[in-house]
Amino acid sequence: MLVERALALATTVVLAGTFPLALIAARGFRDAPFGSVLRPLPVVILAFVALNAPGALSVDSPDAVRLATSLVATVSALVSAAHAVVLLTERRKL
Repeated sequence: MLVERALALATTVVLAGTFPLALIAARGFRDAPFGSVLRPLPVVILAFVALNAPGALSVDSPDAVRLATSLVATVSALVSAAHAVVLLTERRKL
């Protein structure tokens, strides 16, 4: 139990630390073709922080909240992946 909580805390801290970097990357590449791939990353990171924070703090969260944050993270990651596929297959408008 202690190891699980420590790993959840470490994951939450690392994800929270990468959030500013994701914002900088999304903002810095907003006009580049790759910007559409980076745009959903801050949302994904925040959703995963929200998923891991209750476990790190030993707080119970309602299942509806966990489902909603998981859905947001998954859909945002899929949007980013779809933009990456479109960019890599060169099926975008010029």
